[in-house]
Amino acid sequence: MPAKKHVSLPQLVLIITTTVYSFSSMATAFYMMGIKALPWFLLAGFGYFIPYALIVAQYTRKYGDRSGTVYDWLKDALSPKAAFVTAFLWYCSYFTWMVSLFMKLVIPLSILLFGQDITGEPSWFEIPTQWLVAFFGIAAVGILTWLISRGFGTVLRFLKISSLAMAGLLLLSAVSNFFLVLRQPTDMWHNLQHSLSAPSFFAGTGDNLLSQLPFFIFAITAFGGLDTVAALSDRTKNSRRQFPRGLVYSGVLILLLYIGGILLWSGANDLGNLRQTDQMHLGNLMYGLMGSLAHAVSAGLGLTGNTAALVYQIYIRYTAFVLFVSYLGLLSSITFGPLKSLIQGTPKALWPQRLTALNRQDMPEKALRLQGLVISLVILAITFNTQVAGELFNQLTYMTNVARAMPYFVVAASFPFFLKKRLVPANDLFVANQKLSTAFSLSVCSCIVFAIAFQIWQPFSLGHYSDALTLVGGPLLFAAVAMLLYRRGESRQLPAK
Repeated sequence: MPAKKHVSLPQLVLIITTTVYSFSSMATAFYMMGIKALPWFLLAGFGYFIPYALIVAQYTRKYGDRSGTVYDWLKDALSPKAAFVTAFLWYCSYFTWMVSLFMKLVIPLSILLFGQDITGEPSWFEIPTQWLVAFFGIAAVGILTWLISRGFGTVLRFLKISSLAMAGLLLLSAVSNFFLVLRQPTDMWHNLQHSLSAPSFFAGTGDNLLSQLPFFIFAITAFGGLDTVAALSDRTKNSRRQFPRGLVYSGVLILLLYIGGILLWSGANDLGNLRQTDQMHLGNLMYGLMGSLAHAVSAGLGLTGNTAALVYQIYIRYTAFVLFVSYLGLLSSITFGPLKSLIQGTPKALWPQRLTALNRQDMPEKALRLQGLVISLVILAITFNTQVAGELFNQLTYMTNVARAMPYFVVAASFPFFLKKRLVPANDLFVANQKLSTAFSLSVCSCIVFAIAFQIWQPFSLGHYSDALTLVGGPLLFAAVAMLLYRRGESRQLPAK
């Protein structure tokens, strides 16, 4: 069996930062709220993200050399049954996301190759576009599943490439915006004032502070993904020491990138002018903003005609390339990480022996193939029976919206119990003060409860009662399935793990 490939600390910081940080979320925040987005990102960062990063860092410091992540974190703090139900909810929440991402892959690829989104056309090369999207999505499922089954090195390579590409996009946008600021420094204060006074474009929000609460939910989701990269903790060199450090360093860097990005874009661009164009909307916001930045840079350099058009194409096609490889990096991570944690980190008696078996490359090949098959069938169902299957998939997405937040809540809520049981020596604690650690837990839980309550209340207040009930029923259904699986394992005399 080949030696395991490991991630170094600098690589880990780069991967975590570019996986969790979303250039798209930053661009949306700037365009929808301007500089008024900053207080909400600061509140989400210090109220939810930094405390949660410290909690996850403490758990990975204790269990960093294990495969189970969420299950391992909770089985000692709470109970094996609660840990399994939470881990199962966690996996289910990623399944619908995988389906959506595989179906979206063709969008950035088409912009990269043709300079336009072909999914907006009814057909392409006389082939209905929805068939083309399905074919490409299923082909991507098969290829990625096969590559990942060849070894963890594939996952690592995808993550490295996507991380470097995203770092390149951040550098391109930062240098371009700095150029605009340095060229006309007096415009910066004018732009910042426009950004501050511009009305909110975020759905359901206005200038009233209370009305902007939906944006707080958006800000919290912009910091999602720590649980995904935590599945790589056992693949990090000196994992119990290095992985927690990587989480803390990355957490601070991610928050600074969001703050710096919103400030820089607000100071270098006139938000009012950007909003006046009828060619920019949420569907193409990243490309629209980068295209506008290309035009501004070309004008600043005195470029015209074909040269300016070339600069524009470079900016938008590189943005499409970054989004495409970012999707691949994210898919390689969530295709492997949650599945590995669920079937390798939980007791073997819960699963058929074939699913838990590893191939020569130390990968759960049969489980990966089964997962790929189910994803492909769902894509086919959505494509060829749009009305029925599409509605079912929409309901499944609703079901996983709250289910995705629940594991974060349980992990944060379990932290005081974890500390109370003294499972970690006092000199090995990130935060030695138990009251402060409990405050971190309460802060994260409060943010998540608020986010969940708002997600349920919003469709209910609009009269969409079936959607509201689906949001509540989803986690209950997934939890019931998890309980049945666990009881089946117990009937097989479930061994301790």
